[in-house]
Amino acid sequence: MKRTRPLTALFLSSSLMLTPSVLAEEVESGTTQAASAQTAKATETTEALTPIPPTVQKTMDRLFTLQPKLKKLNIITSRSGEEDNQRFLVDLSNRPEEGIGNSKGYTDAFLRFDIKTGELLSFGIQATAWASEKLPSRQLAQDTAERFLTEWFGTEGRKQFGKPTGYRGFGSATRNEDGTIVTWRERSVEFPLLLNGIPIEDKGVRLGVDSFGHITNYSYDPVDVDTTKIPKPDTALPIEEVIKNMTTADSISLNYVKEQPGKDSEGTKTKLALRYDLNDFGYHAQTGKKVLTTVLKTETKIVLHPKGQTLVARSEEEVKQLLAKLFDINSATGTLSVLQPFDLPWQKERRYLDYQFNTEDGQVTAGITTDKKTGHVYSVSLSTNKEQKKQAAKITEKQAFTVARDFLETYADSSTTELELQQEIFEEPEIPSWVDKSKLPEMTDDQNDKYQFHFTKLHQGIPVQDQSYQVDIDKQTGKVVYFYLSTPTEKADLPDSQNIVTKEQALATFIKHKPLKLKYIWPWYMEQQASAPLLVYTWDNSDGFGYVDALTGEYIKEPINQEDE
Repeated sequence: MKRTRPLTALFLSSSLMLTPSVLAEEVESGTTQAASAQTAKATETTEALTPIPPTVQKTMDRLFTLQPKLKKLNIITSRSGEEDNQRFLVDLSNRPEEGIGNSKGYTDAFLRFDIKTGELLSFGIQATAWASEKLPSRQLAQDTAERFLTEWFGTEGRKQFGKPTGYRGFGSATRNEDGTIVTWRERSVEFPLLLNGIPIEDKGVRLGVDSFGHITNYSYDPVDVDTTKIPKPDTALPIEEVIKNMTTADSISLNYVKEQPGKDSEGTKTKLALRYDLNDFGYHAQTGKKVLTTVLKTETKIVLHPKGQTLVARSEEEVKQLLAKLFDINSATGTLSVLQPFDLPWQKERRYLDYQFNTEDGQVTAGITTDKKTGHVYSVSLSTNKEQKKQAAKITEKQAFTVARDFLETYADSSTTELELQQEIFEEPEIPSWVDKSKLPEMTDDQNDKYQFHFTKLHQGIPVQDQSYQVDIDKQTGKVVYFYLSTPTEKADLPDSQNIVTKEQALATFIKHKPLKLKYIWPWYMEQQASAPLLVYTWDNSDGFGYVDALTGEYIKEPINQEDE
């Protein structure tokens, strides 16, 4: 049997899609016959080809008419989905049957359908002819996506979706055997599905657009409105009542940011900021209460007396010495190598060097990341490959914390005299009534073999968000097996927090610039989805994101990256 290359590894994400008829290719007739001919060419891999259901074939015919490039591809696989048999999958390619690794001028595509209705659920295409390092503009992405949405669903069908949102940029790349790199850039545009005129989160259409105006990917998550009980908008409390019942301390947080993006007459720059940020909770529309999460976060203030010792490794020899000092592996023989990152052309030059040490027996691996110019050590990790049975911890979390604290007291920046320890406590919620308990997975104890401690530097009792630390302690040995030290920066005088606007004033400013709006969200529990969505109030981020300057009380809209406009 001839082998085919799996297509799932060729795409940046699994939600990819088709392009409107923008290619300069002649539209062929007889799509069904063309697809049948392609199927005949693939008879040598019949075990990978399941007959295409008529409903799916009908959608494919229409799709191939809009995108004739797909007709020139061979059907590599056609099969029903492995999990629930509710999906039908088709993979296509024009790669040569032999020497796939050397194929440069290729096109790969995948199609996903509802096996009963034939509805197109997702589509993706990756063609070397469409490779480009250029990111499409927001306007091009919006216009192209809007045109396709109307083409595919029709003028009336388009009305079931809201205004486009998102516009996030993505990139992917592949390296050929001769060392050349092929890159693709695209921008994602989302159109939320509307129920009762209200958008529903994560339901609707997502499209990807490249700089040539191709639709490169598509995904659609439909809702069966005939069998779903949708909460009515008239059951929601007035916005004023929800606002009145908000808990200010939970709604916004106060943070220092050393490198806050800002804009002046010369363009985008960074600056210091003391800012209020929204905690993006949702609020039940009928009760006004916060939509609860199963994760509770606790913050504990820690006082340090830093010794100011620095960890620096400017060469491979110094890296070996450092690893021996930290992990006592100087007696182990092995090799140290400098990892070569896959730098994407549109990214800034990487400022880090990554090293990896492996013992000859392959049982111990250590990694270290340093600054290229200064040799400052950002992070170090140690891992063993020996398979060990689950063992009870030999040291307590309190003992591990003492080790982590002593480590930071030795190596944290000398100005770090106060930290905030952030811990997440997972509370087991009451199982919702709509959950099928017979389908719940068997719960097991936490398999993590490390205690993990996350810290943020405090200034005048306020977190400095871009100065954080992490230390992991092995539960068996009580030793440090991973740490991350905050990037050292030039000394900056952070603003005084004594005379700032109150949280109540900041919240009022947020409400003025980012009003609450109704939205549907669909609850999940352990891989099971509720039978109906919830109606909630959420902050309106359609105009971008922003914060309130704690010193002036002014709302500051965060600037859009110039490339992202």
